[in-house]
Amino acid sequence: MAQVDAQPALIDDLFNCPPAYNAILACLSPADIIRAGKTCRLLRDAVESFNSLAYNINRHLEHFLADPIAFRRLQAKGDFLISGSNALQFLDRTFYLGSDLDIFAYPDTVKEIGQHLIDKEGYVFEPGEKQAKSFEDVKVKKQDLSSLGRSHSQAEFVYNSGMSDLLRFKHPRRDLEIQLIGCRRTPLDCVLYFHSTCVMNIITHDAAYALYPKATFDKRISLQFGYDSHERTKKAFDKYSERGWSFFTDLTAEGVRSIESSIATDITRYLDDKFTWRLPLDTGGLDLDEDSKSKTIAFQCNSWRLNRDFNGFSTQMTLGIAYQVFPSRSLEQTYLVAEKEFGDAIDQLIDYLEVYNPSRRTRKYLDSYLPDLRDAHHKYTKRVYEET
Repeated sequence: MAQVDAQPALIDDLFNCPPAYNAILACLSPADIIRAGKTCRLLRDAVESFNSLAYNINRHLEHFLADPIAFRRLQAKGDFLISGSNALQFLDRTFYLGSDLDIFAYPDTVKEIGQHLIDKEGYVFEPGEKQAKSFEDVKVKKQDLSSLGRSHSQAEFVYNSGMSDLLRFKHPRRDLEIQLIGCRRTPLDCVLYFHSTCVMNIITHDAAYALYPKATFDKRISLQFGYDSHERTKKAFDKYSERGWSFFTDLTAEGVRSIESSIATDITRYLDDKFTWRLPLDTGGLDLDEDSKSKTIAFQCNSWRLNRDFNGFSTQMTLGIAYQVFPSRSLEQTYLVAEKEFGDAIDQLIDYLEVYNPSRRTRKYLDSYLPDLRDAHHKYTKRVYEET
C-alpha cells in the first residue's frame, strides 16, 4: 500500500519542480507533450511553463535577427509569414545546420521588408542573374488579384508555384541567408502549394500553426505533392527523408484509410479547427492594437480541403489540396475559400455593407466581419439572404 501511495507523491514532486519536469518534457515529441498536458491540472501547468521556454519565438529568431521584436512589429503590420524549414524547426524544437529563413510576403510589402533587413539587420542583398544589382532598383511583380480556383495533387508539378519573386539576403559576417519571397496571390497560397505536408507550417506575429500536426509530429509521415521525377522536387523529398520523415505513397483505399485521422480528407479545413495545432506566441513588446487582434481572427477564416479523387478503374487515388483564391478591394487580405457557398456569402455581405450600411463609410476594410459570417454560414444551411 505504501508503494501505491508513493506514486502520486512522486509525480507531484516531479511536476512541481521546473528543472525536473523541463528535463522530462524535453524528451517528448510535440504530440506527447500535448497529451501530457491533457491528463491533469498539474501537468497542464507544467506544460504551459515548459512551452513558454521551449517555444520562445524571440530567442528562435535571434539566430537570424538582432532585433526580433522590431521584425515582428513589421510582421504584424505587413501580414507576412515565416514558413518552410524554419517554422518546422521551431515547432519540432530542433535545428538544421545551414538552413535559411524563408519569408512569404504580399508584393506590396516586399520592398519595406527587404529594406528593413538591410538597414536594421545589416544584411546584404544578393541579386540573382536577372535581378537588378541594387535592391533599390528591384522591381517587384504586382499581386494577381484575379479570383482563381487552385488544386494540386501527386500528379502535378508544384515546386515554387505561387511565388513571383525570390530575393536573397546574406549576412556579411555570419553564414546566414534570408529568402524573401513575393507571393503571386497570397502567402498562405504559397504554403499550401509546398511539396509535402511536413513543411506546411507557418509563423505569424502572434502564433505558430501546424496544418497537419498529427501526421508531421506524431506519425512523422508526410504526404507528397508533385512528382519525384523532377530533380528539385526529388531533392526536397530526399532532404526531409534524411531529417526523419517517411513519405506516404500507399494511395490505395486501404492505405489512405490507415492515415485518415492524421490528414483529415474531404472536409473543409480552417486555421483554427481541431485538426490544426495553433501555438500562441508571446506578443510582449509588439504593441498590438484591437485591429491587429481582429486581423488575426479574420486570418483564421482561410480554408482549404484535402480531397480524395479516384482515377477511373485504378486502385490508386490522388489526394489534392483545393480552394478558391478570393481577393476583394473591400478586404485587406486575400483569402483562401474552400466552399463556393461561403465565397458567395462574402460577396453578398460586401454588396450589402457597401450599399446599405452607413457605418461602411468609416471602415475601409471589412475583414472583421468574416468570423461572424463564417459562424452563420455553418449554423444556417439555407441562408435567409438567398435569392428566391
